Amino acid sequence: MAGMKEGPGEDPFAEDTTDEQDDPALETTPETTAGSQSESESDTTDSMSTDEIPYVIRRQTVKEDRDNEHVAFLRDEYAELEDQVRADVADELGMRSKDVSVTDLREAFVELAAENPDTVASILESWGYEHLK
Repeated sequence: MAGMKEGPGEDPFAEDTTDEQDDPALETTPETTAGSQSESESDTTDSMSTDEIPYVIRRQTVKEDRDNEHVAFLRDEYAELEDQVRADVADELGMRSKDVSVTDLREAFVELAAENPDTVASILESWGYEHLK
């Protein structure tokens, strides 16, 4: 419906494609568009499948493919430790700390724990888990 006001679900920052479609100055010749797209698509599909592209490169946002929302409640000492681990991991990667996603870091913690359940069990025992048997 053309004269309706934008609703709260509308993206105020989305590009208005209607004006671009009506503006002949913005049109490109079919040969240029088709040639550019088919070359880049061909290069991408010939060289790699989507699964071969690393997750952090192919995703659009940090939350992509992460439908599960979990809140981590940490004691102060572990919140500070997480910050230090993030800085240390960033150093290992040759990156700035703020460029290492906390979401990625926490997911890496889970994978690391899955690979080393004995170490995790040892930490839990040091916290007193042996008294819960």
